[in-house]
Amino acid sequence: MTPITVVVVGGGAAGTLAAIHLARHPSGAARRVVVVEPAGELGSGAAYGTRSPSHLLNVRAMGMSAYPDDPDHFLAWAGREGVTADGADFLPRMLYGRYLRDVLAGAAEHVRGRVIGLSAGSVGWRVALEAGEVLDADHVILATGNTVAAVSGVPDHARIVPDPWAPDAIDGLRDARDVVLVGSGLTAVDVALSLRDIGHPGRLRMISSHGLLPEPHAPVPLPTVPPFVTSGDRAARSVRAALAAARDATNAAGDWRQVVDGIRPQTVALWRALPAEEQRRFLRHLSRRWDVRRHRMAPRIALAVRQLQERGQLSVERGRLARLEVAGDQIRVFVTHAGNERVTDTDAVVMCIGPTTDPNRDPFLAGLLRAGVTTRHPLGMGLVVDIDGRLVAPNGVVQQGLWAMGSLRKGAEWESTAVPELRSQARDIASSICATAGSS
Repeated sequence: MTPITVVVVGGGAAGTLAAIHLARHPSGAARRVVVVEPAGELGSGAAYGTRSPSHLLNVRAMGMSAYPDDPDHFLAWAGREGVTADGADFLPRMLYGRYLRDVLAGAAEHVRGRVIGLSAGSVGWRVALEAGEVLDADHVILATGNTVAAVSGVPDHARIVPDPWAPDAIDGLRDARDVVLVGSGLTAVDVALSLRDIGHPGRLRMISSHGLLPEPHAPVPLPTVPPFVTSGDRAARSVRAALAAARDATNAAGDWRQVVDGIRPQTVALWRALPAEEQRRFLRHLSRRWDVRRHRMAPRIALAVRQLQERGQLSVERGRLARLEVAGDQIRVFVTHAGNERVTDTDAVVMCIGPTTDPNRDPFLAGLLRAGVTTRHPLGMGLVVDIDGRLVAPNGVVQQGLWAMGSLRKGAEWESTAVPELRSQARDIASSICATAGSS
Protein backbone atom coordinates (compact mmCIF):
# COMPACT_ATOMS: atom_id res chain seq x y z
CA MET A 1 0.00 0.00 0.00
CA THR A 2 1.39 3.41 -0.97
CA PRO A 3 1.73 5.55 2.16
CA ILE A 4 -0.10 8.83 2.35
CA THR A 5 1.82 11.96 3.32
CA VAL A 6 0.41 14.38 5.88
CA VAL A 7 2.16 17.72 6.38
CA VAL A 8 1.45 19.54 9.63
CA VAL A 9 2.19 23.27 9.43
CA GLY A 10 3.29 24.34 12.89
CA GLY A 11 4.97 22.40 15.67
CA GLY A 12 3.57 23.94 18.82
CA ALA A 13 1.13 22.10 21.05
CA ALA A 14 -1.60 21.88 18.38
CA GLY A 15 0.70 20.64 15.63
CA THR A 16 2.46 18.18 17.89
CA LEU A 17 -0.85 16.77 19.12
CA ALA A 18 -1.92 16.37 15.49
CA ALA A 19 1.30 14.50 14.72
CA ILE A 20 0.90 12.31 17.81
CA HIS A 21 -2.60 11.24 16.89
CA LEU A 22 -1.68 10.67 13.25
CA ALA A 23 1.47 8.69 14.01
CA ARG A 24 -0.05 6.70 16.88
CA HIS A 25 -3.44 6.00 15.30
CA PRO A 26 -4.19 2.25 15.40
CA SER A 27 -5.21 2.17 11.74
CA GLY A 28 -3.10 -0.01 9.50
CA ALA A 29 -3.03 2.68 6.83
CA ALA A 30 0.54 3.48 5.79
CA ARG A 31 1.36 7.11 6.41
CA ARG A 32 4.22 9.58 6.58
CA VAL A 33 3.82 12.49 8.98
CA VAL A 34 5.92 15.63 8.44
CA VAL A 35 5.84 18.59 10.83
CA VAL A 36 7.17 21.87 9.43
CA GLU A 37 8.32 24.08 12.28
CA PRO A 38 11.20 26.60 12.32
CA ALA A 39 12.00 26.07 16.01
CA GLY A 40 14.57 23.49 16.99
CA GLU A 41 12.14 21.42 19.02
CA LEU A 42 8.50 20.47 18.72
CA GLY A 43 5.79 20.79 21.33
CA SER A 44 6.76 24.14 22.80
CA GLY A 45 5.35 27.13 20.98
CA ALA A 46 4.72 30.28 23.02
CA ALA A 47 2.79 28.44 25.72
CA TYR A 48 5.18 25.64 26.58
CA GLY A 49 8.50 27.05 25.43
CA THR A 50 8.99 28.96 28.67
CA ARG A 51 11.99 28.04 30.78
CA SER A 52 10.56 29.51 33.96
CA PRO A 53 9.42 27.07 36.67
CA SER A 54 7.12 29.85 37.90
CA HIS A 55 4.98 29.53 34.77
CA LEU A 56 2.43 26.86 35.61
CA LEU A 57 -0.24 25.14 33.57
CA ASN A 58 -3.61 26.76 34.11
CA VAL A 59 -5.31 23.34 33.93
CA ARG A 60 -4.86 20.61 36.52
CA ALA A 61 -2.64 17.69 35.54
CA MET A 62 -5.65 15.40 35.21
CA GLY A 63 -6.93 17.55 32.33
CA MET A 64 -3.72 17.63 30.27
CA SER A 65 -3.41 14.17 28.76
CA ALA A 66 -2.65 14.05 25.04
CA TYR A 67 -5.35 11.41 24.73
CA PRO A 68 -9.01 12.23 25.50
CA ASP A 69 -9.72 8.60 26.39
CA ASP A 70 -6.71 8.19 28.70
CA PRO A 71 -6.95 11.06 31.22
CA ASP A 72 -4.09 9.79 33.41
CA HIS A 73 -1.53 9.61 30.59
CA PHE A 74 0.23 12.91 31.37
CA LEU A 75 0.25 12.26 35.10
CA ALA A 76 1.69 8.76 34.62
CA TRP A 77 4.41 10.18 32.36
CA ALA A 78 5.26 12.83 34.97
CA GLY A 79 5.59 10.11 37.59
CA ARG A 80 8.05 8.22 35.42
CA GLU A 81 10.04 11.44 35.09
CA GLY A 82 10.35 11.66 38.85
CA VAL A 83 7.70 14.34 39.34
CA THR A 84 5.65 13.77 42.49
CA ALA A 85 2.15 15.05 41.76
CA ASP A 86 -1.48 14.10 41.73
CA GLY A 87 -4.25 14.93 39.30
CA ALA A 88 -5.24 18.11 41.12
CA ASP A 89 -1.79 19.71 40.81
CA PHE A 90 -0.76 22.48 38.41
CA LEU A 91 2.60 21.49 36.97
CA PRO A 92 5.21 23.70 35.23
CA ARG A 93 4.38 24.51 31.63
CA MET A 94 7.87 23.68 30.40
CA LEU A 95 7.28 20.11 31.60
CA TYR A 96 4.32 19.78 29.24
CA GLY A 97 6.42 20.59 26.19
CA ARG A 98 8.77 17.77 27.16
CA TYR A 99 5.80 15.46 27.56
CA LEU A 100 4.52 16.14 24.06
CA ARG A 101 7.96 15.55 22.56
CA ASP A 102 8.35 12.28 24.44
CA VAL A 103 4.94 11.02 23.36
CA LEU A 104 5.74 11.80 19.72
CA ALA A 105 9.25 10.31 20.15
CA GLY A 106 10.47 10.36 16.58
CA ALA A 107 7.26 9.04 15.04
CA ALA A 108 7.10 12.09 12.74
CA GLU A 109 9.67 13.93 10.65
CA HIS A 110 10.60 17.42 11.78
CA VAL A 111 11.47 19.73 8.90
CA ARG A 112 12.95 22.95 10.25
CA GLY A 113 11.60 25.68 8.06
CA ARG A 114 8.82 28.15 7.48
CA VAL A 115 5.88 27.57 5.17
CA ILE A 116 5.24 30.50 2.85
CA GLY A 117 2.71 29.08 0.39
CA LEU A 118 0.16 26.38 -0.27
CA SER A 119 -1.49 25.39 -3.53
CA ALA A 120 -3.46 22.53 -5.00
CA GLY A 121 -1.33 19.90 -6.71
CA SER A 122 -2.20 17.27 -9.26
CA VAL A 123 -3.04 15.05 -6.28
CA GLY A 124 -3.38 16.71 -2.92
CA TRP A 125 -1.45 19.83 -1.96
CA ARG A 126 1.94 21.44 -2.57
CA VAL A 127 3.55 23.08 0.45
CA ALA A 128 6.19 25.71 -0.34
CA LEU A 129 8.92 26.45 2.20
CA GLU A 130 10.88 29.66 2.59
CA ALA A 131 14.15 27.91 1.71
CA GLY A 132 12.75 26.86 -1.67
CA GLU A 133 11.80 23.27 -0.86
CA VAL A 134 8.38 21.99 -1.89
CA LEU A 135 6.58 19.17 -0.07
CA ASP A 136 3.82 17.21 -1.78
CA ALA A 137 1.09 16.09 0.60
CA ASP A 138 -2.17 14.18 0.44
CA HIS A 139 -3.37 16.12 3.50
CA VAL A 140 -2.24 19.34 5.13
CA ILE A 141 -3.11 20.34 8.69
CA LEU A 142 -2.72 24.03 9.51
CA ALA A 143 -1.75 24.36 13.16
CA THR A 144 -0.04 27.74 12.95
CA GLY A 145 -0.86 28.71 16.53
CA ASN A 146 -1.05 32.25 17.76
CA THR A 147 0.27 35.37 16.08
CA VAL A 148 1.66 38.13 18.27
CA ALA A 149 -0.74 41.06 18.12
CA ALA A 150 1.16 44.00 16.68
CA VAL A 151 0.29 47.45 18.01
CA SER A 152 0.65 50.26 15.51
CA GLY A 153 2.60 53.34 16.41
CA VAL A 154 4.86 51.70 19.01
CA PRO A 155 8.31 53.35 18.94
CA ASP A 156 11.40 51.23 18.38
CA HIS A 157 13.06 51.41 21.78
CA ALA A 158 15.23 49.04 23.80
CA ARG A 159 12.85 49.21 26.74
CA ILE A 160 9.63 48.75 24.79
CA VAL A 161 9.07 45.01 24.44
CA PRO A 162 6.56 44.16 21.67
CA ASP A 163 6.78 40.38 22.17
CA PRO A 164 7.30 39.18 25.75
CA TRP A 165 7.87 35.61 24.50
CA ALA A 166 10.87 36.46 22.37
CA PRO A 167 14.11 34.97 23.77
CA ASP A 168 15.51 37.07 26.65
CA ALA A 169 12.81 39.66 25.99
CA ILE A 170 12.66 41.07 29.50
CA ASP A 171 16.21 40.47 30.71
CA GLY A 172 17.14 44.08 30.04
CA LEU A 173 14.39 45.33 32.38
CA ARG A 174 15.93 43.94 35.54
CA ASP A 175 16.85 47.37 36.91
CA ALA A 176 13.86 49.35 35.58
CA ARG A 177 12.23 51.14 38.51
CA ASP A 178 8.80 51.33 36.91
CA VAL A 179 7.41 48.98 34.25
CA VAL A 180 4.04 49.25 32.50
CA LEU A 181 2.49 45.99 31.33
CA VAL A 182 -0.12 46.64 28.66
CA GLY A 183 -2.73 43.99 29.43
CA SER A 184 -3.79 42.19 32.61
CA GLY A 185 -4.42 38.64 31.41
CA LEU A 186 -2.36 35.49 31.78
CA THR A 187 0.48 36.85 29.64
CA ALA A 188 0.83 39.90 31.89
CA VAL A 189 0.78 37.64 34.94
CA ASP A 190 3.58 35.52 33.45
CA VAL A 191 5.67 38.62 32.75
CA ALA A 192 5.12 39.97 36.27
CA LEU A 193 6.34 36.71 37.78
CA SER A 194 9.30 36.54 35.40
CA LEU A 195 10.35 40.05 36.44
CA ARG A 196 9.97 39.07 40.08
CA ASP A 197 12.14 36.00 39.49
CA ILE A 198 15.02 37.99 37.96
CA GLY A 199 15.02 40.32 40.94
CA HIS A 200 13.13 43.31 39.54
CA PRO A 201 12.77 45.58 42.58
CA GLY A 202 10.45 48.23 41.24
CA ARG A 203 6.83 48.87 40.48
CA LEU A 204 4.69 47.00 37.96
CA ARG A 205 1.56 48.61 36.53
CA MET A 206 -0.87 46.57 34.46
CA ILE A 207 -3.16 48.62 32.21
CA SER A 208 -6.14 47.06 30.46
CA SER A 209 -9.51 48.27 29.22
CA HIS A 210 -11.40 46.28 31.88
CA GLY A 211 -8.79 46.25 34.63
CA LEU A 212 -9.54 42.60 35.37
CA LEU A 213 -7.07 39.94 36.44
CA PRO A 214 -7.76 36.27 35.68
CA GLU A 215 -9.70 34.61 38.46
CA PRO A 216 -8.01 31.86 40.48
CA HIS A 217 -8.83 28.18 40.37
CA ALA A 218 -10.36 26.71 43.50
CA PRO A 219 -7.76 25.20 45.85
CA VAL A 220 -9.17 21.71 45.23
CA PRO A 221 -11.26 20.24 42.38
CA LEU A 222 -14.98 20.94 42.77
CA PRO A 223 -17.87 18.57 42.11
CA THR A 224 -19.22 18.80 38.59
CA VAL A 225 -22.65 20.23 37.86
CA PRO A 226 -24.82 19.79 34.74
CA PRO A 227 -24.52 22.44 32.00
CA PHE A 228 -26.88 25.32 32.59
CA VAL A 229 -27.90 25.32 28.92
CA THR A 230 -27.58 22.91 25.99
CA SER A 231 -27.72 23.61 22.27
CA GLY A 232 -31.36 22.51 21.96
CA ASP A 233 -32.64 24.91 24.63
CA ARG A 234 -34.42 28.15 23.81
CA ALA A 235 -31.88 29.98 25.98
CA ALA A 236 -29.14 28.78 23.64
CA ARG A 237 -30.32 31.22 20.96
CA SER A 238 -29.84 34.35 23.05
CA VAL A 239 -26.84 35.66 24.99
CA ARG A 240 -29.18 37.48 27.39
CA ALA A 241 -31.18 34.32 28.11
CA ALA A 242 -28.05 32.19 28.50
CA LEU A 243 -26.59 34.74 30.92
CA ALA A 244 -29.77 34.63 33.01
CA ALA A 245 -29.57 30.84 33.07
CA ALA A 246 -25.92 31.04 34.13
CA ARG A 247 -26.79 33.38 37.00
CA ASP A 248 -29.53 31.04 38.19
CA ALA A 249 -27.13 28.10 38.03
CA THR A 250 -24.49 30.05 39.96
CA ASN A 251 -26.98 30.84 42.71
CA ALA A 252 -27.83 27.14 42.95
CA ALA A 253 -24.24 25.86 42.81
CA GLY A 254 -21.67 26.02 45.53
CA ASP A 255 -19.16 27.92 43.41
CA TRP A 256 -19.33 29.83 40.09
CA ARG A 257 -16.38 27.78 38.85
CA GLN A 258 -18.61 24.71 38.79
CA VAL A 259 -20.98 26.51 36.41
CA VAL A 260 -18.19 27.58 34.04
CA ASP A 261 -16.61 24.13 34.07
CA GLY A 262 -19.99 22.44 33.67
CA ILE A 263 -20.67 24.24 30.40
CA ARG A 264 -17.25 23.43 28.88
CA PRO A 265 -18.34 20.24 27.06
CA GLN A 266 -21.18 22.22 25.46
CA THR A 267 -19.42 25.40 24.41
CA VAL A 268 -18.51 24.43 20.84
CA ALA A 269 -22.03 23.21 20.06
CA LEU A 270 -23.55 26.27 21.75
CA TRP A 271 -21.32 28.66 19.81
CA ARG A 272 -22.10 27.00 16.50
CA ALA A 273 -25.84 27.23 17.20
CA LEU A 274 -25.73 30.87 18.33
CA PRO A 275 -26.94 33.36 15.67
CA ALA A 276 -24.17 35.55 14.26
CA GLU A 277 -25.56 38.74 15.82
CA GLU A 278 -25.68 37.04 19.22
CA GLN A 279 -22.07 35.93 18.78
CA ARG A 280 -21.11 39.54 18.12
CA ARG A 281 -23.10 40.66 21.17
CA PHE A 282 -21.19 38.18 23.32
CA LEU A 283 -17.85 39.40 21.95
CA ARG A 284 -18.77 43.05 22.60
CA HIS A 285 -20.15 42.71 26.09
CA LEU A 286 -19.15 39.45 27.76
CA SER A 287 -16.06 37.90 26.20
CA ARG A 288 -13.54 39.51 28.56
CA ARG A 289 -15.59 38.58 31.62
CA TRP A 290 -15.87 35.05 30.30
CA ASP A 291 -12.12 34.88 29.66
CA VAL A 292 -11.09 35.86 33.19
CA ARG A 293 -13.34 33.14 34.61
CA ARG A 294 -12.62 30.51 32.01
CA HIS A 295 -8.82 30.97 31.74
CA ARG A 296 -7.92 30.97 35.41
CA MET A 297 -4.72 31.19 37.41
CA ALA A 298 -3.35 28.26 39.36
CA PRO A 299 -3.82 28.90 43.10
CA ARG A 300 -0.06 29.29 43.65
CA ILE A 301 0.11 31.89 40.86
CA ALA A 302 -2.88 33.77 42.29
CA LEU A 303 -1.16 33.85 45.69
CA ALA A 304 2.04 35.24 44.15
CA VAL A 305 0.08 37.97 42.36
CA ARG A 306 -1.77 38.87 45.55
CA GLN A 307 1.53 39.14 47.43
CA LEU A 308 2.91 41.51 44.81
CA GLN A 309 -0.22 43.64 45.17
CA GLU A 310 -0.08 43.63 48.96
CA ARG A 311 3.56 44.76 48.91
CA GLY A 312 2.59 47.62 46.62
CA GLN A 313 4.72 46.32 43.74
CA LEU A 314 1.81 45.55 41.43
CA SER A 315 -1.26 47.57 40.53
CA VAL A 316 -3.99 47.05 37.94
CA GLU A 317 -5.51 50.07 36.23
CA ARG A 318 -8.37 50.51 33.80
CA GLY A 319 -7.63 52.22 30.54
CA ARG A 320 -6.80 51.77 26.90
CA LEU A 321 -3.34 52.49 25.54
CA ALA A 322 -3.58 55.41 23.11
CA ARG A 323 0.08 55.82 22.19
CA LEU A 324 3.65 55.77 23.44
CA GLU A 325 6.30 58.45 23.05
CA VAL A 326 9.98 58.46 23.93
CA ALA A 327 10.75 61.35 26.27
CA GLY A 328 14.46 61.44 27.03
CA ASP A 329 15.30 58.34 29.03
CA GLN A 330 11.63 57.80 29.84
CA ILE A 331 8.69 56.40 27.89
CA ARG A 332 5.55 58.51 27.99
CA VAL A 333 2.36 56.46 28.18
CA PHE A 334 -0.94 57.97 27.02
CA VAL A 335 -3.99 56.11 28.34
CA THR A 336 -7.65 56.87 27.72
CA HIS A 337 -10.58 55.89 29.93
CA ALA A 338 -14.18 57.12 30.13
CA GLY A 339 -13.43 59.93 27.68
CA ASN A 340 -10.41 61.22 29.60
CA GLU A 341 -6.72 60.93 28.85
CA ARG A 342 -3.99 60.51 31.43
CA VAL A 343 -0.27 60.66 30.82
CA THR A 344 2.44 58.99 32.88
CA ASP A 345 6.14 58.32 32.43
CA THR A 346 7.76 54.95 32.91
CA ASP A 347 11.10 53.25 32.47
CA ALA A 348 9.84 50.35 30.34
CA VAL A 349 6.75 49.00 28.60
CA VAL A 350 5.93 45.35 27.85
CA MET A 351 3.09 44.60 25.45
CA CYS A 352 1.05 41.81 27.05
CA ILE A 353 -2.13 42.12 25.01
CA GLY A 354 -2.07 38.49 23.97
CA PRO A 355 -2.24 36.97 20.52
CA THR A 356 -4.38 37.95 17.57
CA THR A 357 -6.60 35.45 15.78
CA ASP A 358 -7.00 37.64 12.69
CA PRO A 359 -5.47 35.62 9.81
CA ASN A 360 -4.64 38.81 7.94
CA ARG A 361 -1.93 39.46 10.56
CA ASP A 362 -0.07 36.29 9.54
CA PRO A 363 1.74 36.64 6.16
CA PHE A 364 1.27 32.96 5.26
CA LEU A 365 -2.45 32.93 6.10
CA ALA A 366 -2.98 36.30 4.43
CA GLY A 367 -1.45 34.79 1.28
CA LEU A 368 -3.93 31.90 1.40
CA LEU A 369 -6.78 34.39 1.67
CA ARG A 370 -5.53 36.39 -1.32
CA ALA A 371 -5.12 33.19 -3.34
CA GLY A 372 -8.69 32.10 -2.63
CA VAL A 373 -7.61 28.92 -0.86
CA THR A 374 -9.63 29.76 2.21
CA THR A 375 -11.92 32.37 3.76
CA ARG A 376 -11.56 34.66 6.77
CA HIS A 377 -14.27 34.01 9.34
CA PRO A 378 -16.88 36.81 9.40
CA LEU A 379 -16.05 37.52 13.05
CA GLY A 380 -12.43 38.18 12.08
CA MET A 381 -11.22 35.26 14.19
CA GLY A 382 -9.57 32.47 12.25
CA LEU A 383 -10.91 30.84 9.09
CA VAL A 384 -14.17 29.39 7.85
CA VAL A 385 -14.21 25.63 8.44
CA ASP A 386 -16.81 22.91 8.14
CA ILE A 387 -17.96 20.94 11.18
CA ASP A 388 -15.00 18.55 10.82
CA GLY A 389 -12.38 21.29 10.59
CA ARG A 390 -11.82 21.35 6.82
CA LEU A 391 -11.14 24.75 5.30
CA VAL A 392 -13.78 26.33 3.09
CA ALA A 393 -12.98 28.29 -0.07
CA PRO A 394 -14.65 31.65 -0.86
CA ASN A 395 -17.13 29.88 -3.19
CA GLY A 396 -18.29 27.68 -0.33
CA VAL A 397 -16.53 24.53 -1.52
CA VAL A 398 -14.95 22.45 1.23
CA GLN A 399 -11.24 21.94 0.59
CA GLN A 400 -10.69 18.20 0.79
CA GLY A 401 -7.49 17.25 2.54
CA LEU A 402 -6.94 20.71 4.02
CA TRP A 403 -7.58 20.98 7.75
CA ALA A 404 -7.36 23.61 10.48
CA MET A 405 -6.68 23.29 14.19
CA GLY A 406 -6.58 25.49 17.24
CA SER A 407 -6.85 29.27 16.97
CA LEU A 408 -7.76 29.01 13.26
CA ARG A 409 -11.12 27.56 14.36
CA LYS A 410 -11.86 30.17 17.03
CA GLY A 411 -14.46 32.08 15.03
CA ALA A 412 -16.29 28.87 14.17
CA GLU A 413 -16.03 27.21 17.58
CA TRP A 414 -14.95 29.85 20.14
CA GLU A 415 -13.38 27.29 22.51
CA SER A 416 -10.57 26.01 20.31
CA THR A 417 -7.18 26.69 21.89
CA ALA A 418 -7.00 24.72 25.14
CA VAL A 419 -5.56 21.21 25.31
CA PRO A 420 -8.96 19.49 25.82
CA GLU A 421 -10.17 20.97 22.53
CA LEU A 422 -6.87 20.54 20.68
CA ARG A 423 -6.50 16.87 21.51
CA SER A 424 -10.08 16.16 20.41
CA GLN A 425 -9.51 18.01 17.14
CA ALA A 426 -6.27 16.07 16.61
CA ARG A 427 -7.93 12.74 17.32
CA ASP A 428 -10.88 13.41 15.04
CA ILE A 429 -8.78 14.69 12.14
CA ALA A 430 -6.40 11.74 12.44
CA SER A 431 -9.32 9.31 12.44
CA SER A 432 -10.81 10.92 9.33
CA ILE A 433 -7.48 10.89 7.48
CA CYS A 434 -6.64 7.30 8.43
CA ALA A 435 -10.13 6.09 7.53
CA THR A 436 -9.80 7.66 4.09
CA ALA A 437 -6.31 6.24 3.63
CA GLY A 438 -7.41 2.79 4.68
CA SER A 439 -10.22 2.71 2.14
CA SER A 440 -8.10 3.93 -0.80
